[in-house]
Amino acid sequence: MALEYDINLVTDIDNKQALELLVSQIPGLVWGDDHSFLYGPTETVTASVTRASTRSLFEDTFRFVPTLRVGFRYVWNTDYDRFREIMLQATILLLERSQDAVLLFNGEIIVLQRFGGKLVLNSDYHIWEDDDWLKSRLPLPFERRPLPSPLL
Repeated sequence: MALEYDINLVTDIDNKQALELLVSQIPGLVWGDDHSFLYGPTETVTASVTRASTRSLFEDTFRFVPTLRVGFRYVWNTDYDRFREIMLQATILLLERSQDAVLLFNGEIIVLQRFGGKLVLNSDYHIWEDDDWLKSRLPLPFERRPLPSPLL
């Protein structure tokens, strides 16, 4: 089974700008052959404008309309700790350029969400270490609490 995470967000940047931002700021990420994706030893990163059907689903479910989707796919049997560090760095960079956002695991489980400027991490999803680990890497104020998914 593949491990895939997608952050859907409201932002003024497009898919190409998002990838350019990430490749310029995160060491180890490089362009794919056709410059439509990024990759590193533990991840593949894609970005796309949000489709109409996805926008509608998010509007009904989360009460916001995302404009961009950035996907993170874990390369099986590599360094998972490195993968989650890269994904967290990328998420922080994208949150700095966005408004509302939801990071989902495999399209269903909420990992984190930001609505109205308030960042909440799902305490029932154990991808991150403890609060001290997060505070040392996450420059934004946040809280941790259960975030049941309306998609399950």
